[in-house]
Amino acid sequence: MSGLTFGKVVRAEWTKLFALRSTWVVMGVVPQLLVGLAALIGWNASGAAEAPGGVTQAVGGGFLVFAVVFGVFGVLVMTGEYGSGLIGATLAAVPRRLPVLWAKAVVLVVTTGPLMVVTSLLAFLANQAFAAHPITLGDPGVVRAILGVSAATVAVALLGLAIGTMLRHTAAAVPVYIGVLVLLPPVLLAALPGAVRETVLPYLPTLALQAMYHVGDDGVPVLGPAAGAAVSLAWVAVALAGAAVLLRRRDA
Repeated sequence: MSGLTFGKVVRAEWTKLFALRSTWVVMGVVPQLLVGLAALIGWNASGAAEAPGGVTQAVGGGFLVFAVVFGVFGVLVMTGEYGSGLIGATLAAVPRRLPVLWAKAVVLVVTTGPLMVVTSLLAFLANQAFAAHPITLGDPGVVRAILGVSAATVAVALLGLAIGTMLRHTAAAVPVYIGVLVLLPPVLLAALPGAVRETVLPYLPTLALQAMYHVGDDGVPVLGPAAGAAVSLAWVAVALAGAAVLLRRRDA
């Protein structure tokens, strides 16, 4: 075991990731669908005198779709091994266990980060191709928003990885992930008093992630981009820390 380095664990996780059919679907097919969705949103809004939501909508209009797809992908990176039984061999080869989780996180970041920058850029261009008065890359906040939505999507992949590690089963982890990211904000929106709602909601994962690409002031109670990134990073760190504790303590 003395020759087992973190680099070797990363290479092993890289090989396993690209052996999955779901990886090729996410890397090859999903970006095309997301760009097509952005074009459809742009075409649907083309009759409006002014693009609704401005830069925020043009760049991040499809973010929840990004979030669901890449979050579920992050879940499968871990639960797929439990489902196939491969996790026993993985943890036997890496008895300290935690390098497996960190290696999976590194591989997710390296694969989804560049992919999302390119996809977000193409999605923005496709969206604005239908605009009567298109927003350009040189307009204030556009490049930051593209990088922000890309980083937010990487963050949701890591959240999915953490939830998948904690729950181990795809059938349990995916509903929990979607519930936290998609269903929790509207439930709290309806349940909380107005003053409390405006204080709490911006710190929930979904709205903190959306703050990373939000541009302008449209009355939505969001954090600034830097604060949104900090809160999102905190959610990811807490989730991965919980995943690490459970991975070390439980039997494979």
